[in-house]
Amino acid sequence: MSSTSGAGSYRAVLTLPYAAATFGAALVGRLSYGLLPLALLFTVQHATRSFTTAGTVLASIGVTSLLLPMKARIVDRHGPSRVLPVLAGAAAGALALIAVLAWAGVSTPAAYVALGVVAGATAPPLGPAMRSVWRTITAGTDQTGRAYSVDSVCEETLYLVGPLVVGLVLRIGSAPGALLLTAALMLTGTAVMSRMPPVRTTRVVAAGPSSRWGVGPLRSAGFRPVVLTILVTAAGIGIATTCVAARAQAAGRPAAAGYIEAALAVGSVLGGLAWGRRRHTRRTSTHLVGLTLTLAAGVAVAGTTGHLLVLGIVLAAAGVAVAPLFVVSYLAADRLAPAHQRTEASTWVNTANNIGAAIGASLAGVLVDHVAVGATFGAGAVLLAGAATLVLVVRRRIDTGHQPASEPAAATVS
Repeated sequence: MSSTSGAGSYRAVLTLPYAAATFGAALVGRLSYGLLPLALLFTVQHATRSFTTAGTVLASIGVTSLLLPMKARIVDRHGPSRVLPVLAGAAAGALALIAVLAWAGVSTPAAYVALGVVAGATAPPLGPAMRSVWRTITAGTDQTGRAYSVDSVCEETLYLVGPLVVGLVLRIGSAPGALLLTAALMLTGTAVMSRMPPVRTTRVVAAGPSSRWGVGPLRSAGFRPVVLTILVTAAGIGIATTCVAARAQAAGRPAAAGYIEAALAVGSVLGGLAWGRRRHTRRTSTHLVGLTLTLAAGVAVAGTTGHLLVLGIVLAAAGVAVAPLFVVSYLAADRLAPAHQRTEASTWVNTANNIGAAIGASLAGVLVDHVAVGATFGAGAVLLAGAATLVLVVRRRIDTGHQPASEPAAATVS
């Protein structure tokens, strides 16, 4: 899949000036997104006595995540140190108000839905912003890819740790308390991150009036296939995770679905760590094809086994391709998008993943009700293989301007 040579440890990235402090602050803020789903769900359900209302509030936040590219465009235009604290203040304020209303016994669904919309619409794009700052920190070095690897691995870990933290808070406190902690983490992490020198000195690249509206970096003929590849791949993974739940349910062990999905995440973490320690010299399209085919093979094999332990092992093995796939996509976004749109380009990768996962889960729900679970796994494998085929068809567009990692490009910051 990759022609590589040893590239050292992550210490080379984290010992760059201000890297550890800035990244640490960003992780504090991003941990809030790991806590948010469960903390919000239990808070609203307890206040309204309705899982329907709680689910609607969560859905409102999910829908407003489609605004992520627009928020990132504002960050690109005005700089993260000016935009992120404002967004975090608004979002944290909305979450805190939900917690206060729940403590006060307010049960009006509309109030919670409205505040959920505000929280989702103003949630700061901390992940894309941190990747923009990584470009500033690693300017003039060949460490950007490794920085993205450690970033992706830590982000995956936060979504494993977040529910555990909520569970701990619920044992010693309450759901509104967990939601207040979520708001505090978001506000504190963003504030500290925004005061770090690499964030305050990140140069804003001027954009012409024509770039203020429209599809932004999706104008790039090479970047569009990368986004589409992520969308199709996420749909395939979404089908697989829904099939895991169906298979665990059929086996009479529905709780096992959580462990199997955690195994997939652990595989992703290990894959990301291994990927970042190597220097990769092959082209972007080659990496995308190899990683998506790895996932396709894993999902196809998963469809042939009914043993839950074997299913977890297979998906953990396939999961080693997930984090590297995002690292490759983020690097492609840096290369293919204009300098003043790189934060926004990064968010399109995340948005495509979210939309694709939702499509995959919905499609799997229909298929599982009408065909065998094994066949539904097969549909996911076909989608993943289709993503690899797409890359092969347009590989020249994707590889435009490729430079091996051993020859770092001239540094630019957005």
